Amino acid sequence: MANLNIRRAETKDAVPMAEILREIGWSEKRNNMPLEEVSEPLEKLIEHCGKDTEGHTMIVAVDEDKVVGFTTVHWVPFVMLGSWEGYVSDVFVSPTAGGKGAGSALIKHVMEEGEKRGCMRLMLTNGKEKPSYQMGFYKKMGWTERPKVANFVYYYREPWS
Repeated sequence: MANLNIRRAETKDAVPMAEILREIGWSEKRNNMPLEEVSEPLEKLIEHCGKDTEGHTMIVAVDEDKVVGFTTVHWVPFVMLGSWEGYVSDVFVSPTAGGKGAGSALIKHVMEEGEKRGCMRLMLTNGKEKPSYQMGFYKKMGWTERPKVANFVYYYREPWS
């Protein structure tokens, strides 16, 4: 991707981000919703991240004026580390841009920002059935899979995916 640009997400990016989620087929429920019902909450999240840049970063990968990927990071104090941790909650790349460097560029950007912020570490979860896990994407980027840690979640309501 010769013209790849990494920048902070803007509210105008909500619809292309929602389209990427559909392209990926991330959620059957989401794919059956009208696009505006998917993009509207994304727009609010983009606004929130833009207002709280100390706590959150939402960035997009843009190629020739087209959003081809995005990621969200939450910067949290972590007492056990005596420092900060960046939690990468989302990394999505359009299948049409897969394997062309957008995902790597997004993750490298996050890694650089975490270093600038003085973080002790970055953390993310990756579904073992996802192509990114199966091809060892994060390991190739220098990340380590934690063998002794279980990832638990508590839902207040049914998630999108």
